[in-house]
Amino acid sequence: MFDIGFTELTLIFIIGLVVLGPERLPTVARTLGHWIGRARSTLNHLKSELERETITQDMQERMEKQMRQMGLDEDSIREAKDSLLSPEQIARSRTPRDKPLSAALNNDESPSDKDSADKNNHDQDSRRHD
Repeated sequence: MFDIGFTELTLIFIIGLVVLGPERLPTVARTLGHWIGRARSTLNHLKSELERETITQDMQERMEKQMRQMGLDEDSIREAKDSLLSPEQIARSRTPRDKPLSAALNNDESPSDKDSADKNNHDQDSRRHD
């Protein structure tokens, strides 16, 4: 990015040490690193948003072109565009299942468990009657 080598970093460190002193230099370096990280994160987020918007716009233009080739008019195109769901709407329309499959399987007894439980109950009942 800036093409800073080891010698440049050493020179910056020495100047910072002289100007700020050994007590404040770590605090300033930590704060500077934090702000640089936040700036990078913000730039990456902005970049991904712009890419996503560009892709969305490109897809809409392709859809409109295809619809025109199919002979649909502007009103039909507008209605179709308005009927498309956004990813947020799709996510909201999905409902989570009441119980995951693994939980349902763990709660159910296996047939062999039921048979052995029934056999134990039958043995206990027969002992009571004797």
